[in-house]
Amino acid sequence: PDGSCTVSCADGYSGDPVIYYCYDLDTGFEGTGPDCTSTTTTTSITSTTSTSLTGTSTSLSSTSTTTSTTTPDPGSCYPPTLGSDKDTSECSGKYPPDGTCTVSCTSGYLGNPVVYYCYSLEDMFVGSGPDCVPTTTTTTTTTASITTTTTTTSTTTPMNGTCYPPVIGQDKDTSLCSGIFPPGTCTVSCAAGYSGDPVTYYCYDLEDNFLGSGPSCTSTTTTTSGTSTTTTSSTETTSTATITTSSTSSSSTSVTSVTSTTTTTSTTTPPPGACYPPALGNDKDTSDCSAKFPPDGSCTV
Repeated sequence: PDGSCTVSCADGYSGDPVIYYCYDLDTGFEGTGPDCTSTTTTTSITSTTSTSLTGTSTSLSSTSTTTSTTTPDPGSCYPPTLGSDKDTSECSGKYPPDGTCTVSCTSGYLGNPVVYYCYSLEDMFVGSGPDCVPTTTTTTTTTASITTTTTTTSTTTPMNGTCYPPVIGQDKDTSLCSGIFPPGTCTVSCAAGYSGDPVTYYCYDLEDNFLGSGPSCTSTTTTTSGTSTTTTSSTETTSTATITTSSTSSSSTSVTSVTSTTTTTSTTTPPPGACYPPALGNDKDTSDCSAKFPPDGSCTV
């Protein structure tokens, strides 16, 4: 009834062994575990490429995680499984109850080593840490960005101590504002091609320079709009023919009378400002009504 055995992880797996107990033949061995983890080495590679104005850099990092590659000697304590940043190689071949080992940080990590203790095969190694920090160096490159802003307030640089001429638009002439020392004044007028009343600007100091507003300038460009009117005169001709025939016994005489009437409307356009002749019909003569001006214009029809 006191039979016991140690169940450990098979090759290729790691984990703390446990003890099974056999109290009778009916029940057989009783126990749970152990928790076995594959000892297969996993390597992950991350490639990062960054491009800037100064060139292209490629960083390659490789991470390997190894729990254990060997099965411990029978009766010895299993090395603790603590992660890829900790080195437990010194914990192999240690036996309870006074087994100890030093666990340190692996290459690429930094931290103070710690001691683990193995008092029994049931508890295996007991301890905590170490705290391992990556020793990877991070380089930060700062690129200076220069922004140039240029503001032009005048086409010429004024003399030292003089006020800057005001910049108020191409329709205004500020040429009289050059070479003025504070306190001073100048007259701003409209530029060529524009019209408006000139105004006075004041310069009390070099901080504010010239102060004022206006002038209101209007373009003097002439816009010509032409209207063409065409008057077409028409002539209407009416012909009336009357034929009278007289016959005698001895001779025959034929008399033909033809009457032609011609009516002409207006053939000319009246002078500017003159009254238009009245349009009264083909039977009326309005020729005397041409070139008559108001308010005392009169004509005979």
